[in-house]
Formats: sequence, structure tokens, C-alpha cells
Amino acid sequence: MHQNPAYAVFCYNSCVSNNYTTPRERTSALIDALLRFVAVGGTITASLALPGLIIGLDKPLQKFIKSLDSRDRQREINRVLRYMKQKDLIRHSGAGRFEHGITISKRGRDRLAKINFKNLKINQPKKWDEKWRLVVFDIPESEKFARDSLTLTLHRLGFQPLQRSVWIFPHPCHEEIEAACLYHKVDKYVTYLETSYIDKEKKLKSKFSKII
Repeated sequence: MHQNPAYAVFCYNSCVSNNYTTPRERTSALIDALLRFVAVGGTITASLALPGLIIGLDKPLQKFIKSLDSRDRQREINRVLRYMKQKDLIRHSGAGRFEHGITISKRGRDRLAKINFKNLKINQPKKWDEKWRLVVFDIPESEKFARDSLTLTLHRLGFQPLQRSVWIFPHPCHEEIEAACLYHKVDKYVTYLETSYIDKEKKLKSKFSKII
């Protein structure tokens, strides 16, 4: 299973009037945003004011980013990237500059999985496409804690058990299940399926009557 996160950018100077009470909190938020940006193939360049890069930020950070000139913005992104490299969240092939060759390390991927899991929810379309989504897993007893944690996550997301290791949901949720599996480190044991036909559909429809 592969993760598919979102977008990002960064900022500069001491705290301004926003939801982050300390510079450390804001730096942490920018690290998360940069990890998401790099994860979807984003390229770090000097032209960091492009609107598409800012979409993934929350409103306080968007406002702050737009208040910076390009020099301050570049200075801060380099500072944050150096910190990320020091903490082994990213790696790069360049000699000091970060314009090329940035990759996310295992520690960075673990942090990214936690970010995605923290914000995990399944969007429910207005009209059901009449397909069922199944999550099937065969997690060994040695991974019992992870198995139980995944089961709790599926329940929280609104899934219903079909069998002991088979859970069902009516709406698309492939990326959300990937994020959950990466977080619980059980992706190699889990299969995601979609089907237009399933036995006892009437009973299932009654269980999901509020969302289909």
C-alpha cells in the first residue's frame, strides 16, 4: 500500500497572531506541511509563492506565508529543511542546497503516517454509487496489538464487521485505509476490495441507512 498525502509551504520570523502559540508549534506544522508536499512529488524551488503550494496549509499559516517576501520565505524554508535533515526526516543528494533530490526517510514516513492518521476521516458523497468496500486482513497473533488497533480504527471510521477479519463500508475509502494501515504498520497483511454484488445486501443497507 502506498500513501498519497497533500500540499504545503513554510514561513519566517517569530510568532504572529495565529493559532500557534510558540515558534516550535509553527515549525512543527511547517515540517508536517513540507513532508506532505514532498510526498506528492513537490519540488522545492526559489519560487515558493505559487498559489498551488499554499492550498494545503491552514488559514493562519496561509495568511502568514502571504505576508512574507520571497527572500524571507526562502531563508525560512532552508532553515526548516536543515532541521528536518538533522532529525533524519529527509535526505537529499545536493551539497547544502535543497532544490533537487529530496526524499523522505523512514523516520519521515513514520511521521507522515501519523499526520495522515490524525486527520483521518471518510468523506461521504451525497449519492451512493451502489458499490461496497471491503477490508480483509490476516494479521498474525504476534501482531495482536496492531490488529486490535486497526479494528478499533475501522469501527471509528464507520465500518461494520462482515466476518471476524472482514469489514465493510459503502463509500470509497482506499486512501484512508492505506493511511490507517501505514500508521498501524499492517499494510502487508491487508487487502482492500470493491464489489457491486454481495449477499444479504438488504441487511447491510439497513445498517448503513443513515449514509446511503
